Amino acid sequence: MPRLGFGELLVIGFVLLVVFSASRMSALGNALGKFVHSFKKASQGQGFVDVKPERTLRSPRDRDVDGDSGSS
Repeated sequence: MPRLGFGELLVIGFVLLVVFSASRMSALGNALGKFVHSFKKASQGQGFVDVKPERTLRSPRDRDVDGDSGSS
């Protein structure tokens, strides 16, 4: 993979500026920054919710089947 030097990056940036205009470039940069921030946050494991339930809930119908239903 070829390495990009400062000159090549400058030319690419100029072409992007001409193609997308300055106002859209700032919006693109903002979106890219938010993406990088959320990617770093996700890769560190922050922001995830533990979805493992503490206990399982059973319906009243299931409880009658498992235990004594009260009839003799």
